[in-house]
Formats: sequence, C-alpha cells, structure tokens
Amino acid sequence: MPEELVIALRGFEEDFQWFLRNREKLLSEYKDKWVVIYDKKVLDSDTDLSVLLERLRHKGFQPSQLLVQFVSKEPVEAIL
Repeated sequence: MPEELVIALRGFEEDFQWFLRNREKLLSEYKDKWVVIYDKKVLDSDTDLSVLLERLRHKGFQPSQLLVQFVSKEPVEAIL
C-alpha cells in the first residue's frame, strides 16, 4: 500500500476517533447537522449535505478525503 494512502487512512481514523470521543460536545452545537472534520477540528457544518459538499469543493477541498458525519443522538455507524 502506498505510504500516502496509509497516512491518509491513519488521519481519517484519527478524525473518526476524535468525532466519537467528542460526540456529546458536538451534539450540543451541531445536533441534526452534517459536520466536516479534518485534523481533529470541525471545518464546516450544514443541515443540507449537498450544500455542504458544494461549499467544500468551492473552498478547494475534496469531500472524499474528509470525514463527513451526521451528528445525531442515533448510534454512529462508520462506512469505510
């Protein structure tokens, strides 16, 4: 596996673990919103996923390379 891919996957996993650890705090601010997490920080959020993804592309980000999660009280499922 190429080293760049390993580094990207490791970063994605770290961001997902950060999301899980901070889920309760995120619920208070981003409940029922989509959040984009990169480098253990929330980059952006919106209630409309399409709007959020378009805004990310406009800012020069590739959404497929970022962790995008819906913040709700429902159990979290990861699709990798």
